[in-house]
Amino acid sequence: MSINDCTKIKPMQGFQICPFCGGKIEYAGISSGHIFPAVHTGQMYVCRECGYQGSFIIEVDDPDDVREIREALHGYSEDIEKSMFSFPEKWRWFWKVILFLWVAGLIINIIGLLIMIF
Repeated sequence: MSINDCTKIKPMQGFQICPFCGGKIEYAGISSGHIFPAVHTGQMYVCRECGYQGSFIIEVDDPDDVREIREALHGYSEDIEKSMFSFPEKWRWFWKVILFLWVAGLIINIIGLLIMIF
């Protein structure tokens, strides 16, 4: 392999795009776990356009491929209906019970404090 052949090699860094909207991704650092702070869960990226945060991104070398992927993602995103978050139906009763117990405990503590004061 000659020196001229080495100059034809593409650079290592290509285009990094969002897997949801095809927008430009910024490196946000390495995140650590919330339950185990010493455990690193991977590199985090943030999309400038849609606000996606995560470690999964699409890396492409060719600008033509970037355009094709963006067109495909925009075509899919028009068909997707975005809904508000809601708890699954089978868990609603559980959270209602937890909320009731928490409020009842709070009221009992307030009554206990009032009895001690007066």
